[in-house]
Amino acid sequence: MVSPAQPPLQKRIATAAQELLDRLGTRPGIAMLLGAGHASIAAQLEDRVSLGYADLPAGLRLSDESHLHGGVLEGVPVVVGDAPLAPYEGHHAMDTVFPVRVLQACGAELLVLTAGAASLTPHFEAGTVVAIEDHLNFSGIHPLQGPPEADLGPRFPDMSEPYAVRWRTLAREVAAEIGLTLPSGVFAAVPGPSLPTRAEYRFLRRAGADLVGMSLVPEVLAAVHCGIDVLALVGVTQVHVEGSRPADIEDLLDAADVAAPRMASILTGVTARVRDA
Repeated sequence: MVSPAQPPLQKRIATAAQELLDRLGTRPGIAMLLGAGHASIAAQLEDRVSLGYADLPAGLRLSDESHLHGGVLEGVPVVVGDAPLAPYEGHHAMDTVFPVRVLQACGAELLVLTAGAASLTPHFEAGTVVAIEDHLNFSGIHPLQGPPEADLGPRFPDMSEPYAVRWRTLAREVAAEIGLTLPSGVFAAVPGPSLPTRAEYRFLRRAGADLVGMSLVPEVLAAVHCGIDVLALVGVTQVHVEGSRPADIEDLLDAADVAAPRMASILTGVTARVRDA
């Protein structure tokens, strides 16, 4: 049996966006897809509306445990969700970035992404939060491949500034006010799920990467394509320099636990600045 053809992508995005707006009851100014700091931010929302798997529009149902929260953070309407599923789990790149396009269609003007990453420099210790200023896409994944979607954005989007300087500058100012430093770095995306080999770590370091992870870049490409600003923060889960010992999952989790509340504090401060702007 031939499967029925899906509606055009623009139609699916518009339908999902309207369903989401109807269920949340508010139009978000900021969308946050958080791999770290999610629980802390969600707990701070006023007038929170929480949508579980069964409540989410088709395409936003990332996993059986996915949740999307709408509400008000520091006086600003926001929507907060789990990080999109990773392509290494077998998901098509178009599906992993569908939430980005839906949230932009809902009215969000800023997309905040958080994740964990390994540092390739001793300057970024485990637990450090780093603002991403640029990336190297070694993942082999590009969500804009395929037929052009002229209604969504340009065929050849400019990527000279995928991570907006003004948001990174604002985040750094907020971090300083709460006693944190927020360095900037270049993020290298790799496919995963295996960690890089020692030779690959050396290559990435020499290629100009400060950090390496398995996420972020597909969502950033889609965000730039559809015209939404991006602020990406990563928490350093390990430091890999020459002579480093193999990664220990418990150490990685401990470092992520240190970075998560720092990220949440920075994001809360950034949101407050948006309110006061």
